Amino acid sequence: MKPIEIEGPTIVADSHNEEYHFYSVNYIKTPLICRPIDEWLLKPIFRYREYSLPMKDFSPRFILDCGGNIGMSAVFFANIYPEAKIISLEPDPNNFKLLKLNTSPYPNVECRHCALWDKETNVEVFGINPAAFRTYEVDDDEPNAIRTTTVAKLLAESGFDEIDLLKVDIEGAEKEVFGANDVHDWLSKVKVIAIELHDRYKFGCSKALFGAISKYDFFFHIRGENLFFIREELVQDQCEQFEKTWREAMTQANMKLPPDS
Repeated sequence: MKPIEIEGPTIVADSHNEEYHFYSVNYIKTPLICRPIDEWLLKPIFRYREYSLPMKDFSPRFILDCGGNIGMSAVFFANIYPEAKIISLEPDPNNFKLLKLNTSPYPNVECRHCALWDKETNVEVFGINPAAFRTYEVDDDEPNAIRTTTVAKLLAESGFDEIDLLKVDIEGAEKEVFGANDVHDWLSKVKVIAIELHDRYKFGCSKALFGAISKYDFFFHIRGENLFFIREELVQDQCEQFEKTWREAMTQANMKLPPDS
């Protein structure tokens, strides 16, 4: 097994003197473009492979990447699951430009400039930097308003019956999404959820998530900042595989392993 190699950055500036960094990863087909503020994403996504799923014979057909940011997770999914249809949502306009650029070589990735919410409405993005913004519901006439969509609508439009992988990193809006009136209409059709919770930004995020998900039989797993909920039928007799995959990822990333239990 080859070690994971991340090479870079090659630094360039655009016509507005904005600095961009180009990186290459030895198992990713295309270069990755980011701003200096985005470089921290490289390690968890590409070196530690925190979104990798160790289940045997898991071949997702439909992936929802909610909180696509600049496209790092979508690019990872597109390389690991090249047959999957991936829809990546991002409300921040500057992030969205890089999301489209990073995913442009992948025809199975569709980018949408919108926010995930509990209903179709308008929100505005507020924040001090691209990695620390919040979305708040606003009136239709707000000049910076961004349209929202829902999980139920995305699934209905996709042509698929189920969501194989729902990745959620939406800076606190998970409270609205998992507290939605229709949550059980679509949650029963999700096989795997990878989510980062943001109670530190919005009180009640974890309560909404666990309140909704407790009605279903999910295997629970934590990797990095993400909580994974996997349908139990997908991981029957595979718990040891999780440990093996995690240790392999640590080895590839040249990290010190804990002793065998």
